[in-house]
Amino acid sequence: MPDITIHQSKYGDDPCNFHIAKVGEELQVELIYPPHTSRKDSSGKCKYVCVNQESARATDGVRLWYDYNRDGWVIEQASTFQWADDDKVLDHDWREVAFVKSWAREFPPSDHSF
Repeated sequence: MPDITIHQSKYGDDPCNFHIAKVGEELQVELIYPPHTSRKDSSGKCKYVCVNQESARATDGVRLWYDYNRDGWVIEQASTFQWADDDKVLDHDWREVAFVKSWAREFPPSDHSF
């Protein structure tokens, strides 16, 4: 299958603030100026990316978001997947399980040999 663009966001205040493309064996998802997760009113913009798989092997997915205060990616897992019939909140109880610092793998300037 050739590389394809699935969704290309408009810039600005568009609530569909993301790009999605299939490139080789990757599904690339890019949030465009996501609101800080601490903001109560995000104008409908995406703050999180949820990743899961459908397979014979049961898995629980993860949720990713960018922590501007710590300058890196937070990876969360849920603990709750079933609720009472009358539960109106449906809280997954997302909790941080890992943090990945931005630019953690950047080459030091002394390693550049061009």
